[in-house]
Amino acid sequence: MKNNIIYIFCALFMQNIIAQKPQTPTPSEIYFKIEKLNVLASAMYIAAHPDDENTRLITYLTHHDKAYTNYLSLTRGNGGQNLISNELGTDLGIIRTNELWNARNIDGGKQFFSTADDFGFSKHPKEAFEKWDKDLLLKQMVYMIRKEQPDVIVNRFDHRTEGTTHGHHTASAQLSKLAFNLANDKNYKDLSQENAEIWQPKRLFFNVSWFFFGSKQAFDKADKSKYIPLNIGVFYNQLGKNNQEIASLSRSQHQSQGFGDMSSRGEEIDYVELLDGDALKSSKLFEGVDTSWNRIKGGSNIQPLVTQLIKEYDFKDPSKSITLLTKIYSEIDKLPDTIWKARKQSEVKELIKNCAGLFLDITTNEPYTTPNQSVDVKVEVANRSNQNIVIKDVTINNNRTIVDKSLTNQEVYYDYFQTKFTNQDYTNFKFIDTFNDFKNQFNATKKNEIGLEVNGVYLSYNLPIQYHYKDVVKGEIYKPFHIVPAVSVRFNQSTYITNNKQDQKVEIVTDNYSDENLKGILSVTNSKNEEVYQKEIILNQNEKNNSLIINKNFLNDTYKAHFKQNVNNYDNETKWVDYNHIPVNYYTKPSETKIVSFNKSVLKKSKIGYIVGAGDEIPQVLKDVGYNVDFINLETVKADELSKYETIIVGIRAFNTESSLKTKNKLLFDYVKNGGTVIMQYQTNGNLQTDEIAPYKLTIGRTRITDENAVVKFINANEPVLNKPFKITQENFKNWVQEQGLYYADDFAGEFQPVFTSHDFDEKETNGALLIAKHGKGHYIYTGLSFFRQLPAGNTGALELFINLIELKNE
Repeated sequence: MKNNIIYIFCALFMQNIIAQKPQTPTPSEIYFKIEKLNVLASAMYIAAHPDDENTRLITYLTHHDKAYTNYLSLTRGNGGQNLISNELGTDLGIIRTNELWNARNIDGGKQFFSTADDFGFSKHPKEAFEKWDKDLLLKQMVYMIRKEQPDVIVNRFDHRTEGTTHGHHTASAQLSKLAFNLANDKNYKDLSQENAEIWQPKRLFFNVSWFFFGSKQAFDKADKSKYIPLNIGVFYNQLGKNNQEIASLSRSQHQSQGFGDMSSRGEEIDYVELLDGDALKSSKLFEGVDTSWNRIKGGSNIQPLVTQLIKEYDFKDPSKSITLLTKIYSEIDKLPDTIWKARKQSEVKELIKNCAGLFLDITTNEPYTTPNQSVDVKVEVANRSNQNIVIKDVTINNNRTIVDKSLTNQEVYYDYFQTKFTNQDYTNFKFIDTFNDFKNQFNATKKNEIGLEVNGVYLSYNLPIQYHYKDVVKGEIYKPFHIVPAVSVRFNQSTYITNNKQDQKVEIVTDNYSDENLKGILSVTNSKNEEVYQKEIILNQNEKNNSLIINKNFLNDTYKAHFKQNVNNYDNETKWVDYNHIPVNYYTKPSETKIVSFNKSVLKKSKIGYIVGAGDEIPQVLKDVGYNVDFINLETVKADELSKYETIIVGIRAFNTESSLKTKNKLLFDYVKNGGTVIMQYQTNGNLQTDEIAPYKLTIGRTRITDENAVVKFINANEPVLNKPFKITQENFKNWVQEQGLYYADDFAGEFQPVFTSHDFDEKETNGALLIAKHGKGHYIYTGLSFFRQLPAGNTGALELFINLIELKNE
């Protein structure tokens, strides 16, 4: 099966900056950028997911070598787990994409993606290429190499280690190994509709790290004679930080994966292995590459000007460099078109802005607007230098206005420009799979610009419109400004559990983002597009969370909600992804729900306690089934309070995220001893709050079954958990999504009894997916089965097994 659907970001790609007040760098930071102007070196780092990248090496390349450095992440990480909320899939992909952009803004790299879908963990690149279009991804990688022209490429993973790490990891390295030479093959077509210039990188490296050897101790003892050592413990005087400090800030942006990092100081060695290309005589990765201006035709005219710029730079008054910078810009403009011409002109343009202390801002006091509504956009320009600067024009939403306003030192210009947007201007995060959209990553979207004239040189600065407001606690706040559909319509739940013997309550929620009252028809259609419900309603202007409850005997089916208003049919939900550490984003998805028929009459227990971990949607499913579910506050809960629950469920990663379980774990053990049932869902084996996660020995490994259709073999078919209240068979394991389970128990005490075995293709049986131990009068259960994915997806087979665990009868 080929699966090419993935996150290709269009409308917001060129706005991948942290929403913030325009910043002016210090004189030392400006000087650091001027030094980089004198280096024409380029590198590309390649891996599979967000957080795979070695931020220490990327920082070293961008800061020590001053190289223009890209990170190509094949996927957006949407198939992984989430430590900060219960949002998975699309939402997680958006979170991790923005975390990557944040990281690059810190370590100085540029971020790119392919169209590979993160479908979850795979054990072999063969599995990855069964679901990815290998040929398409290879063509994309070749296109990127030809487009970005890196001198060196660094793979995070080893192309020779099939089956020993995540299949996506190995696949990324294998694609890179092939693309390294194909990029220079004029007969190889990369799917572009243009005559792409062929390119041969100088070298291909593998970035060796200790985790490939199992431990730091093993790596310390390993033979490193074939590896090239890089002392990344560099202190950057102008920045007041060393390489590791910058890299740790970058690494710590991956909050959804729990990758907060500590900084370090002093000498530190990173290693690379040369895989292809020219041999090295030193540890300089760009050895033999002319990284001076001489590498491009006519560049010899630029070199002495940049040398003069560095020599004459005045830390007390950076604006003295503006005259020479504008001359350099004009000289670069005379050069033939190359990637280095574009890069260096962009760097010079930014340096002119920095040296002049220019404040450039395009804002609005509205967080969003809808098509065809008027918006006032404020443009502000402040000149904080002795240089005379002329504002030539302002472009808002592709509409250019001539200004011709001269600004002297400390003079500020601002004006308001009224504009309207169309439904072609939506700023939603888009999930599409065309090669043209892949290519859009390389092209700036120029819709809002401020054009200036400095020393007779015209400079245009592309800026996003930002939402600017005052928070009475936090002060001045900048956030992304969005253009959204006028109406969002959604079902309150993605899945409803019904027994088809009575009416099911279904809640539809609408949001009106416009400044108008909208009268229309709210309707529901089934999978055959037959209308099963309709009602005329009025959505008041800017009214959110307008709820409508429908009581109806819905059949097993998929349903879609619509709001029809005049010629407009709104049938999508506007889903916001908003966290403090990333800019607010939204995407649209079909307003669908699934009605699943299920026999609720078998339930004997009623009161369930739930300990939330990293977050999942199982509690809502259990409520739909008919259980009363309470969330347990570990900070305040007392031992005697647990006795009111007939079963307690421990959410995914709770022992990783909840510090209270260091001590409150004993309450769970005593609760079971006195006759309760505890169901502990998967926990990761790293960063556990305590090793005592069960009343008996239980060691969690990294074993997982990635084949969601893997056959299970019951060890004892007469086990109560396989028979009451539901008879569990192989049928219960059909139609699972993404995986069967993860983080199985690798070692456990004899008190734990495994329920079944299963295995991935060409692997041995494993029995750590579901373990049940009698403890006193009750049962303590550990399961790595991915119930957190199956139950919200409406998989009744998985739900029956989970209910059997809940209903397990104790003494």
